[in-house]
Amino acid sequence: MAAPASKTVQDLNGSWAVNNDLSESSVEILKVQGVNWLTRKVIAMANVTLTINQRKDENGNILLDIENKPSGGLPATQEKRVLNWKPIELNHGLFGNIRGRSRICKLTDLDDDYLHQGWEDGTEEVMHFRTEHLESKGVVTQQVVGFIVLNGTRYHTRRVLVTKDDGERLEAKLVYDYQC
Repeated sequence: MAAPASKTVQDLNGSWAVNNDLSESSVEILKVQGVNWLTRKVIAMANVTLTINQRKDENGNILLDIENKPSGGLPATQEKRVLNWKPIELNHGLFGNIRGRSRICKLTDLDDDYLHQGWEDGTEEVMHFRTEHLESKGVVTQQVVGFIVLNGTRYHTRRVLVTKDDGERLEAKLVYDYQC
């Protein structure tokens, strides 16, 4: 289902299902991020639904809780983000030890052309996640979250860019249907 016009990076609350027909494969990205072969294969076959709860705390910080729930019996993973660009280190169930930062920023603040491309006309702000994979030295994942329009339909989208110190780049676009 199309994302309502009321949904923006300031309000992603709801349930979003990956549209496998419109999304690009993330299998090679998962490999570089250190995800084992079996888990990559299961993820590739799964239908993933994101349940997002976005709100502000008493200090005005934007809090983002995301439940990533794949089909096929894999356990859901939880992301708890504070969109203040302060680094947080944690042990992620899928990616191991990571250091992440999250923010809402101007599209012009992004430093890579791929991350600028293809957004809905009039897009000024996007959500930006940057993750250093501490066990895979030199691997950095950036995700930019916003909205695109394909064939007249508006979709919640993540553009994913993984870079390595050796210059390797992997890119994928993940497209989500609005559920409710």
